[in-house]
Amino acid sequence: MNEEELSVFKLFLAADIGIKRLSGLIEKFGSAKSAVNASKTELLQVEGIGLKTADEILNIKNSKKAEKELEKARKSNIKILLADSGEYPRVLKDFADRPVALYVKGDLTEKDLNSIAIVGSRKPTNYGKTVTCEFAGHFAKKGITVISGLARGVDTEAHAAALKNNGRTAAVLGNGLFVNYPPENAKLQEKISESGAVISEFPLEQKPDVWTFPRRNRIIAALSKATLVTEAAQKSGAVITARFAAEYGKDVFAVPGSVYSQLSKGTNGLIKDGAFLALNPQDMLGQMPYVTYNNDTIAKKALPLLSGNEQKTLELIKNCDEGLHSDIIAQKLNIEIPEIAAIIFKLELEGLIKSEPGQFYTAVRTAED
Repeated sequence: MNEEELSVFKLFLAADIGIKRLSGLIEKFGSAKSAVNASKTELLQVEGIGLKTADEILNIKNSKKAEKELEKARKSNIKILLADSGEYPRVLKDFADRPVALYVKGDLTEKDLNSIAIVGSRKPTNYGKTVTCEFAGHFAKKGITVISGLARGVDTEAHAAALKNNGRTAAVLGNGLFVNYPPENAKLQEKISESGAVISEFPLEQKPDVWTFPRRNRIIAALSKATLVTEAAQKSGAVITARFAAEYGKDVFAVPGSVYSQLSKGTNGLIKDGAFLALNPQDMLGQMPYVTYNNDTIAKKALPLLSGNEQKTLELIKNCDEGLHSDIIAQKLNIEIPEIAAIIFKLELEGLIKSEPGQFYTAVRTAED
């Protein structure tokens, strides 16, 4: 960074300096460097700069906080992109509330401008997990980058499905890149950075808070060409992300769910308010001429030969999105438990079903299902 860029970064690290206040400071003093060197009296004359922010600027002027932050980022292969830099995502440059700086681990490429955000509940049902994996996996295979927020639940399923299908994915965090949140996603966060990008507008050691997630959500919406909500409650971060996308003039899609499920009230409400209905990924892509994707046909895996009871078990599980317990399967098909256990083992081995907690089983969906 040159001296002016370092001054911008110093102002960014001061409390409550967003793009609006930064612009006000530069307009008032002519440069970021002059703003950093201004007196407290001069700083307080700038609209939006109060005592707390003025003191922060004065403190950071004489500290090495910015230099230390830059060095820690460098040692961890994290790039810090200022809003005026060439590497800063051009899709964000026109947003009035764009981040002053972005921390990026991994690489954001031109391909990532061709992206779809997938967001939803932190505690999805099996139905929510299944549809999320289906949509994210299909988009990944088509060369579309999947963007989400690395939260528990739908976000995690979306990132994991994209990686599983050799696609690109980007995670936008509601905390600094040195913080693993949720902690169980630490390995996933690292894996995403190896073949995609992990992004944050917060300093490296910023912990998540109630105010950080809505800020994260606006970046998810801004980076993506469209936003898909697969399963969400009426009042949720996913719905907030969808609202941001709509405000930005971008299309919002939602997967319909049961009218009796609290976790479908958000998606059903979005559809009621004008969001596009997402019944399957192929239909969704057909409604988005602005998203490019490859049309390469994916070779279908030859279906294994199944016995009559194996086929009946598979169809029974396929027809229950919430999953079936092994005892219920045995009861419905009038088959002994040991035989059902053998059937389930074979279907799992063939990749046709997967186990869920509590001996429940759900079908592994494909784009053709």
